[in-house]
This record gives sequence, structure tokens and C-alpha cells, in this order.
Amino acid sequence: MTTEKRNDEIDLIEVFQKMGQGIANLFNKLINFLYQVILFFIRRAVLITIVLIIGISFGFMRYKTTPRYYSSSLEAYSNAMSSIDMINYINNIHELFVENNKENLTSKLNIDTTDLDKIKDVKAFKAIDLNKDGITDIIDYNDKYQTSDSTISRSRFIIKVEVYDQSVFPLIQNRILQYIEQNKYISELNSIRKKQLEELIVKLNSEINILDSLKKTEYFNKNDDKLKTQAGQLLVMNEQPTQLYHSQIIGLYKEKQNLEQQLELRTDPITIIQDFSALSITENNLFFYLKRWLINAFVIGVLLALIIENFRKLKNVVFDARKK
Repeated sequence: MTTEKRNDEIDLIEVFQKMGQGIANLFNKLINFLYQVILFFIRRAVLITIVLIIGISFGFMRYKTTPRYYSSSLEAYSNAMSSIDMINYINNIHELFVENNKENLTSKLNIDTTDLDKIKDVKAFKAIDLNKDGITDIIDYNDKYQTSDSTISRSRFIIKVEVYDQSVFPLIQNRILQYIEQNKYISELNSIRKKQLEELIVKLNSEINILDSLKKTEYFNKNDDKLKTQAGQLLVMNEQPTQLYHSQIIGLYKEKQNLEQQLELRTDPITIIQDFSALSITENNLFFYLKRWLINAFVIGVLLALIIENFRKLKNVVFDARKK
């Protein structure tokens, strides 16, 4: 038993020694790899630097020869239909911009070609409400969220507009609203919604009046009802507490106020929460082009350096392949 135990201890020590050696070898290989990479960049620093300078030059030229365009976003409630349906309807305009269909764009947006040329794109996006508190947390610019996702707001949505001239923001906002309002189906849906809200408010007023009357009757008659007994009889009253009427009335009042607020503030097919800001973002600024071209130039420079570094090996591989 003692011999077997000592053998097990020796085997365990050997395992740990081998693990330690393996980790040390891996660490040494990593250090050596980093050393070789540093030497490679030192040897080919001139070539990579030249390619980077050329990339910066191309980026700057691209910046100078390309017109600037600016973006701004509008956030709104979709009142007549779900936000998903409204997004799909607005994105019909986006498709026309993608196709550069100026004829249909001028017709649908009721805009002349001079102003249309100042607009680059119009697109609607889903608003993501992660906390379910009615506030937009994320704008789904990359269309990552499926329409069935429960975090998508069913009432809020975003419209992003890109323009070459910032003065056109108020015009395009007005034209988008007209484009939505001129749709007969959306207009009828909105009219039905407002009519239903009005009917609900009338019904709530009626329910509030009924409960209020019951509360008053209960208050004035409860003492008399308790004393109503006859000889040899006991009258048991099943009283509804006055406080219960009070809670129900307050609840109905809050529901009524919410409906009145919707009817007053959200009368149109969409209600703008935040319109296009004058503080728009320059999408294709100098940094945008320099970053793009620097990345491309760096990749090209490294590839060229690797080809030059391994030219002889590549030459021998090609020669052997031909020879076979």
C-alpha cells in the first residue's frame, strides 16, 4: 500500500511537471512570436509607412471631392397603426431613394427635383424599449431585432433623414407627414380610432356617474338599513364598502384622463415626439475617410510586406509546382 501510494504521488508530480513545462513552452512560443512580429514591422516599417501615407492621401482626396451629407432623426408615435406597419410604409420611400427613382419620389413627396437633389435618403427604424417603460432605449439601425421581438415598441419609431443641405430638414419633415396623411387607409384607421376613443370616454363617464350615485346612496341609507328589523326577524345586509366605490371611481377617472390625453395630443396618424434637430451629424467627415483609408492601407501594406518577406519561399513553391 505504501509503495503504491508513493508511486501515485510520483505520477502526480510528473503530471504537474509536464503541465508546467507545457505552459512554459507555450509562453516562450508566444514571446518568440511577438518578437518576430516586432522584427517584421521594424524591417518593413518604411514600406508600411509609405503605403499608410498613400492611404491618408487618398482619404483626404476622397474627402475633398465628395459632397458632405448630414443626418438627423425624428422620433414619433404611430397612432393609426402599429409602428412596424408604419415603418414598412415609410420605407417604401427609402426603396425609391435606393433605386434613384426621382419620378416617383417627386410624386409621392410632392417635392420638386431641386429640393429632391438635396436629400440623400429617408429611412424608418424600430425603437427598442428594453425596460418596458415606454422610453426608447435603442434604435435598431442595423435591423437586428425581429418584428416578433417583445422589446420592440409597438407605438414609437424613428425616421432618419440624410441630406446634402441642412436647410431642407423642415421641408422633408413636412412632406413625410403629408405622405402619411394622404394615405386613405391610414386616414380612415385614424378616424375610427378617434371615434372609438370618444365612445369609450362617454361610456366611462356613464360608469363613473353610476358608481358615484351608488356611493351617495350607500352613504345616506346605510344607517337606516342597519336598523330595519321586524319582530322575530333579523335582517342581514350585505354591504359593499364605500371605500370600494371610491377606488373604482378613481380608477375609471384615470382611464378616462388617459383616453382624453390621447384624443387631445395624438389626433393625427403620427405624433412627433422630437423633430429633426438643427444639430445634425456630419456623416462623411474627414475622420470618416481617414479611418477607412488608413485601415485599408495598413492591411495592404502588411500583405505587401509579407509577400516581399516570403518572396523566395513563394518563388520556390511556384517553381516546384511547375516542375511537377
